[in-house]
Amino acid sequence: MPARASRRGEENMSDSRDVIPTQSEATIASLANYIAEMAGELATMANRSELTMLAYFLNLARVEAETKSREAAAVGDGR
Repeated sequence: MPARASRRGEENMSDSRDVIPTQSEATIASLANYIAEMAGELATMANRSELTMLAYFLNLARVEAETKSREAAAVGDGR
């Protein structure tokens, strides 16, 4: 009997990862770069609206996405 999930949707998290097709490092780098751009734009909007905590978290997401984009690009280039 499976363990009861403590949060909504948690029971499907591991299942959804199993069906995601493997992506090339170039595709991952491109996706991470896009996420970084969008998070940056949203962070700017949040700052202008004085939503400082939201802007902070969006900037964290931007930095993480930029890091992942660089890492994936380096792996894809064989570095």
